[in-house]
Amino acid sequence: MITINEIKEELFFSFRMLIICTLLLSCSLAMGADNPRKCILVFGSHADDVEQMAGGTFAKYIANGYQGVYVCVMNNLSGNRIEKFPGNWDFEADTLTSALTLSPKMYQVGALETMQIRKEEALRGSEILGSETVFLDFCEPEIWMGRKLIIYGTEEYLKFNPPGRRHVSIGTRYSEDVNVVVDMLREYQPEITIIHTLGGEKLDHGGSAYMMYLAYKKAMSRDIAVGKLWMRVRGWFLDDVAQNNGRGKPDVRIDIEGFERIKYEALGEHLSQKGSIDVDRAIMNNRKPDGSFEEFITVLDYTK
Repeated sequence: MITINEIKEELFFSFRMLIICTLLLSCSLAMGADNPRKCILVFGSHADDVEQMAGGTFAKYIANGYQGVYVCVMNNLSGNRIEKFPGNWDFEADTLTSALTLSPKMYQVGALETMQIRKEEALRGSEILGSETVFLDFCEPEIWMGRKLIIYGTEEYLKFNPPGRRHVSIGTRYSEDVNVVVDMLREYQPEITIIHTLGGEKLDHGGSAYMMYLAYKKAMSRDIAVGKLWMRVRGWFLDDVAQNNGRGKPDVRIDIEGFERIKYEALGEHLSQKGSIDVDRAIMNNRKPDGSFEEFITVLDYTK
């Protein structure tokens, strides 16, 4: 027969083990918050943006054992012109030749087909880079229906009701949308995250960058294990004023020698955007006198 003292001792032992387990769990979480994972996440607005803004850096870190996360923020409902293919488009001059179609007009592919095509292209590019792909499906600000451009917020756009979340710039105003990105940061805990230019050269690019900026700050406030947030140097950061006062000066320079080929091979998978890419020519045209580099500005650093 069990005595009262034995019951007390058993309860005391169980309580003590519970306290020990709680302390160990707390220590584990605290250690995790200080140590982001060996992971690089590139937050591109559209399919093909990851390769363009950081393809060489991405490939280099993946080759060095980092997990690569290729993020496509928008759902790519527009941006696919069927006349943009070799022989009919001058890719150097970025103009229509009409040599094959014999038509002076440009024809956009419809929204849903474009979304499917560009998603497939992103998956192929990501596979070449050796990364996994995440699609966040924020809506484009415009779509094509036949040959008609439909603008976000118009009656026709609302009637079409395209799939996806809000437009990313509007999404920055709502916690439920920002938290989608926070949850992604919690899942991957990247040591390095790369974004477009804040206030950058395009609405979608700047909105995507600001979305990650808000999510990153939120992640930091919650002690999620993130590392450094780097920003591509484009837009107003290249203006004379920003260059002269130092705001546009990059503080991160990644030597991508040996990784240009994989960058442009992955970029070449985006046929709806590029038609085709002469990889050797692209490497030579983008190589600087002192080598091949990709440069960034550090926006946030949670490792300090």
